[in-house]
Amino acid sequence: MAKVKISATVDPARLERAKELTGLRGVSEVLERGLTALIEDELERLHADGYSRLPQADETVGSVDPEVWSDLPWDEE
Repeated sequence: MAKVKISATVDPARLERAKELTGLRGVSEVLERGLTALIEDELERLHADGYSRLPQADETVGSVDPEVWSDLPWDEE
């Protein structure tokens, strides 16, 4: 994959916290991972927005509520 060199100004405390949490040492690694997470988050948001706008079978999801999923029994027996 081709890379491009950028100049960025970031909050140093946030950068250090990201390094602590991820175990990554380089700024480039942290930014790359952050961009990947941002892209995935936006794609999920767009996907959820699409479900709320378009009928799915006989139902339309009005809004995405993560609390709905937290109480479901996910273990298959």
